[in-house]
Amino acid sequence: MPSGSFFTHCHCELFHAQWKALLNDDFIQAYEHGMVLTCCDGIPRRLYPRIFTYSADYPEKVLIVNICNMGSYPCPCCLIPKDCLQDLATKRDLLQ
Repeated sequence: MPSGSFFTHCHCELFHAQWKALLNDDFIQAYEHGMVLTCCDGIPRRLYPRIFTYSADYPEKVLIVNICNMGSYPCPCCLIPKDCLQDLATKRDLLQ
């Protein structure tokens, strides 16, 4: 059975993949410039989608706060920088 840290890593990856799918280029375009929709009264209006709230438990909030986009490490728990990930599961990895 995989370890708890493996499931934690998978949960983190899934969490970020969901946000990546939601915040795609079309959404960013609509967020910045709006989208013109014809409302029920027949008047076209420019609407801007917004994410008003996000409810997360404490561990997820810590991840959100601590993760820097394009950071040097794969996650806040990792001590090995991304440029050393090619050594994953090797003897050198165990030494690091």
